[in-house]
Formats: sequence, structure tokens, C-alpha cells
Amino acid sequence: MAEKLTRTTPITYPSTTEWRIGRVDLNWTAAIIHIELAGTNGERKEHDYRGPEATSLMLGLNKADLSIKSLHKRVLEKLAADGVLTGSITGIPD
Repeated sequence: MAEKLTRTTPITYPSTTEWRIGRVDLNWTAAIIHIELAGTNGERKEHDYRGPEATSLMLGLNKADLSIKSLHKRVLEKLAADGVLTGSITGIPD
């Protein structure tokens, strides 16, 4: 086993209070939706939807009226509904 350093005092990070959409990739051929989120302090979180679920979600997004509800809000709502994120969604689309 390689050497490692074990800290006597753990590093404490500031709380992450917000997540924003950093990237959403829709790969129709591979049936993958890849989502990257950016946290308050520069943290990154990623989540994928794959297979039939991804295809179904992409079909819905393809037909969605994004002037009524933004793509970012739809993605954040889906992540919250699936338990990937917790909290409330606020703000207005850019």
C-alpha cells in the first residue's frame, strides 16, 4: 500500500448552501444525461441519468416550452424529486 498522510486535525470546509447548474449534456445516441453542479464554494457534484429514463427525459425536454419554466429549474426540480439535492429552488432565469 502506498504511503499516506493522516491529518491530526481534519480540514473543515465552509458549508455549501447553494448549487447551480454548471453543465447539462444530452447524449441522444448513448442515452445519457450528464449534469454538473457548481457549489457555493467551488465544489462540484455530478449526476447521470441513463438508458430509457434518460431518453424519456430528453423527449420531454425536447418538447418543453422553456419560456414557461427554464431548463435549469426543470433539472433542479428533477434532482430534488430524485433525492440528489435537497432544498428550495429560487431565482430567475438568466
